[in-house]
Amino acid sequence: MKKAIILMNMGGASTLDEVEIFMRNMFNDRRIIGAPPFIRKPLAEWITRSRLAGVQENYKKLGGGSPLLEISRRVQRKLQDRIEDGTVELIMRYTPPFAKEVLDRLKNEGVEKLYLIPMYPHFSTTTTASSIEDIRRTASMIGYRPKIVSLLHYYDDPSYLEAVEEKIVQRLGKTDPKSLTMIFSAHGLPKRVIKRGDPYQTQIREEVALHLKRLQHRGIEFAQTHLAYQSRVGPVAWLTPALDRVLEEVKNKKVLIYPLSFTIDNSETLFELDIEYRHVAERLGFEYYEVCSCPNDSDTFVRVLENLYRKMG
Repeated sequence: MKKAIILMNMGGASTLDEVEIFMRNMFNDRRIIGAPPFIRKPLAEWITRSRLAGVQENYKKLGGGSPLLEISRRVQRKLQDRIEDGTVELIMRYTPPFAKEVLDRLKNEGVEKLYLIPMYPHFSTTTTASSIEDIRRTASMIGYRPKIVSLLHYYDDPSYLEAVEEKIVQRLGKTDPKSLTMIFSAHGLPKRVIKRGDPYQTQIREEVALHLKRLQHRGIEFAQTHLAYQSRVGPVAWLTPALDRVLEEVKNKKVLIYPLSFTIDNSETLFELDIEYRHVAERLGFEYYEVCSCPNDSDTFVRVLENLYRKMG
């Protein structure tokens, strides 16, 4: 049986031209905006048009695009080197490579079984469920009927936790952790999503608790630790506390931030955390402000993905 391992992610605009594609597709996703299609489509167009120029300016500060796809390709190649019984593919939700082009090719190649692995470690209806739904819907649309095995989360997997902590330790270097405040920054969600039963917030909290216990076991203790949420948009109520509010309350003015919701660096880590919130910290008089990188294509994280695939059966 021919198999494919599909690494799923939201995608990111690799060029300024792709920013519009990313925004339009994201705001047209019913998992993001739950309004009926006849409302959602014009609303998505309005949001895209009204915000496009500003978002493109942000991407210019990243050199004209997000590195998410480039880093993901490196992960794909390194994982393929470790897996001989299947082909490793990428499918992005809002930017190329889209599900249709990948699934068309796999159908033509006679691939009979798909292993779906999210690059989001926590489950949310807005991320993992949206990606799985997109792949299943597209496969049905093109008449492709492979067996599909889906991984829903791995935030509590010990090897994944190790990959995260490796990045925390690397960023710390020789700095005494007891002199720093540690903030785990998670992508926010509207509270209404959580109230509908989405497990994301619970899984985020559980992962933070696991890291603190494991880091303490290694003799790494911070002056204070906080969980905060970033990336809120619009007037609706979002998860709290917001990252800017947490920064205002940090008394020692020294902070290390880990981007908890991501495994691959993107605009929300490299622009929002490392540029926008760095400016906030500077205005607040911080002496030390550092952001850890995501696991990205580290050997440790590639082994995590390999082990997750092996366990899926």
